[in-house]
Amino acid sequence: MQLLYAMEITGSTAGEALLGVLDSQPLQDDQKKYGMKLVDLVQAHREELDEDIKACSVHWEIDRIAKIDCIVARIAMVELLFVPDIPVKVALSEAIQISTKYSTDSSGAFVNGLLSGFMNKRGISTGIQKRISSRD
Repeated sequence: MQLLYAMEITGSTAGEALLGVLDSQPLQDDQKKYGMKLVDLVQAHREELDEDIKACSVHWEIDRIAKIDCIVARIAMVELLFVPDIPVKVALSEAIQISTKYSTDSSGAFVNGLLSGFMNKRGISTGIQKRISSRD
């Protein structure tokens, strides 16, 4: 999340922003690898994710949504679509917790509603496990 936020705020590339993020906190190699996987997925699907955010955020323009909320939603969306080993409920819970902690007072509820709409649109259930076929 920090890398995506740094990229969003500064307009820098992942490579340019990475050193500052890595300097701010020590991460284990598996955390770095997973984080970069999410960054790559968000970047590769950004346009599609933003269209989903627009469609699921009724009466909100995407540029009026808190940047952290958009970033958290994008991360959760790529986890729901492309990371089958992360249970749906875990992806949702983490997104809500992170947005509640790092954004506005109403962000948790907003991100929850946004992701619920996204899941309904994509046919993703909170059941046992999500499937990559939910992208269709």
